[in-house]
Amino acid sequence: MKKIFSLLMMLLPLMASAQNESRRVSLEPRVGMTVSKMSGSALSASGKWKMGCTAGVEVEIPLDDDFSLTTGGDISNIGTSFDTQFMNDSYSSYKEKLSVTYVTVPLQLKAYFKGVRGLSAHLGLQAGFLIKARDKMTIKSIRTMDLGDGTSSMYLWENYKEKQSENVSSKFRNVVAGIPMGLSYEYRNMMIDATYTLEVLRQAVSLGTSSAWNPYGEDRTARNYPICITIGYKFRL
Repeated sequence: MKKIFSLLMMLLPLMASAQNESRRVSLEPRVGMTVSKMSGSALSASGKWKMGCTAGVEVEIPLDDDFSLTTGGDISNIGTSFDTQFMNDSYSSYKEKLSVTYVTVPLQLKAYFKGVRGLSAHLGLQAGFLIKARDKMTIKSIRTMDLGDGTSSMYLWENYKEKQSENVSSKFRNVVAGIPMGLSYEYRNMMIDATYTLEVLRQAVSLGTSSAWNPYGEDRTARNYPICITIGYKFRL
């Protein structure tokens, strides 16, 4: 990812094309989806990609005919899911996921591509503020059928599903920092954007030796890997 970051930094000036002729500040409400996972020694199993949602607003401030400065705020649900696990009795299984919500505030430089009107690349810095984090589990099993009055049948069986949720916000850092990078395309004021954020400096999860998540007696960490895809409408002010 460091090579990609360096490459984008070198290419931004080369990609610039005069598409900010009006030089008017714009406001863009947007909604979309997230695709994310987590990875690190703090997780008891390998994280898998998880779907979520995001919404927010972006402000674009033209600097000249070639470049703009963008900022704003988004609320995004990211996290990770895990493979289905089977319990000891082989009649029960559970599916677990971490659902983490952040408010993010980016500050980015946007440059427009030459020869493709409306297409741009953006790169910058971002702060994420934790709202909540929950460990959600769905347990599926086969059990004897309840006949009422506290009795059950030995010969009739039924499918059973139970959902559990635990607040694990205390296991996560309150503030994370990242480098967002991506592409945007504008057509008749409609905006489509895809952004990947590289989390830097401090990882989202850092467990001390006394944590119940950490039975190995050493600090363990985990990092977010979020991708956000949004659609919005640009209002020029």
